[in-house]
Amino acid sequence: MTTPRPGGEVLRHTTRGPTWRRRPAPRLMGVALAAALAGLHVFPLWPRSKTPCLHGKRRCQGTGVCAQGHLGWEQRATTDPDLIRYWWSASPTSNVGIACGPSNLYVLDLDDAHGEQAPPEWAGARHGSDVLARLAELAGQPYPDDTYTVVSPSPSTHLYFAVDEDCPLRNTAGRAGWRIDSRGAGGFVVAAGSMRRDGLYTVARRAPIAPLPQWVVPLFTPPSRPEPELIVFGDVRPLADARRQAYLDTVAGKVANALPGTAHNTLVSAAYTLGRLVGGGEFTDDEARSALHIAAQQRRVPALEADAAISDGLEAGRRSPRRLEDRAA
Repeated sequence: MTTPRPGGEVLRHTTRGPTWRRRPAPRLMGVALAAALAGLHVFPLWPRSKTPCLHGKRRCQGTGVCAQGHLGWEQRATTDPDLIRYWWSASPTSNVGIACGPSNLYVLDLDDAHGEQAPPEWAGARHGSDVLARLAELAGQPYPDDTYTVVSPSPSTHLYFAVDEDCPLRNTAGRAGWRIDSRGAGGFVVAAGSMRRDGLYTVARRAPIAPLPQWVVPLFTPPSRPEPELIVFGDVRPLADARRQAYLDTVAGKVANALPGTAHNTLVSAAYTLGRLVGGGEFTDDEARSALHIAAQQRRVPALEADAAISDGLEAGRRSPRRLEDRAA
């Protein structure tokens, strides 16, 4: 007969009297603890998904760990084994997310084409790995796969690379080439050992995490953003409601009609544009968010990805406020 005891131990009754033996940790708790031991900051995802369990900013009640301000999954990701045991004891089947920024990690996400024909410049490619191979050849460099590598059920290939703490690279979608995304500060990846309904994340290459090759960096570095000039329509006068709505629709329309592989970057750019006008008092935050979320939904951008992109763009835009002005009648 056995009797459970807090802490994962079991009291086993034998003819020699009661003895204690430790129950093995749940499998996904072990995955999280192993990642943390390697210096990677982890947090729980909903079982069989890649959606963070921790509450989002809109649902934050400002209590507990958020009493001094909302802390998202990136801020709460941890290497603390006690906190990890607490999280995965409460939900043993939660998948494991790895926060790239706190982990000084940059991950190249190479996606399968799923039968889609490649653009002319990448003709013949069937996977992001084909495109990366061509980029390596153009740079005169070896294919950068001598690093820890995970394959998702999609199947996508995740190449893990170590970066400096102040690395400016963030998440991208299609910037380097067709079917190549990346995850950096502000992004996360799903750890090997996690499971979705369509399969398991598995280790394809169990190698140390290599430094990000320098020839790769320019491929994911955003172009310098030119400072937009103040838009003036004739004499100084507040922009009429119809013109305000038309401008809002035009910016949001660019998101709704974004080309394949460009939706994320287009959404961030549109949010930045409207964020400047929110900062200048031209639109309210709710007006801008509503228009952008509707456009993102039309473009089928995942809700969590859209929310993060819109928040990042609006926050950056508000730091450089501007106004629009209409032509006098």
